[in-house]
Amino acid sequence: VYLKPDGTVHAVGSDNPSQYANRGTRLDTWTWENIVAVSASSHTVGLRKDGTVVAVGVNKYGQCDVDKWTDIVEIYAGDNHTVGLREDGTVVAIGDNSDGQCNVSGWRNIVAVAASEKTTYGLTKDGTVVSAGKKGYGSSWNNIVSISAGPYHLVGLKADGTVLQSGGCDTWDNN
Repeated sequence: VYLKPDGTVHAVGSDNPSQYANRGTRLDTWTWENIVAVSASSHTVGLRKDGTVVAVGVNKYGQCDVDKWTDIVEIYAGDNHTVGLREDGTVVAIGDNSDGQCNVSGWRNIVAVAASEKTTYGLTKDGTVVSAGKKGYGSSWNNIVSISAGPYHLVGLKADGTVLQSGGCDTWDNN
């Protein structure tokens, strides 16, 4: 999935329409307008300029039910859940919660979010990582300025340019 400068979203890949149950396929983004960010997994999520969110794709766990989200500044699609960061530093999550990955209601002062297969991550203002769900990667990290997650790992960027990773990657070249 990619975002063009005019705010339109384009997607490439394969679809299996039998999985999408009235939500459109995960590539069906051509009607979206005023999008400023996108994220994709089993579903595709778009963040509009006005802070609302749209989603299409597999909705087996309700991960596409983001229509009522407002004041969102960042989004992330986990495999079976969706995470949103609000302007006030709180986090919302919806979808599969079988491992507690949507238990983020008490999170405050969050500046970035990420999601992996069964985990939601948050980056706090003071540069620490919090998590909800199956994996607790990054909990001992500090001075982190950015995070990103894949299905089985978490990557963090420190202020000095050092890259940290936990999870499915065995090695990482910091050069």
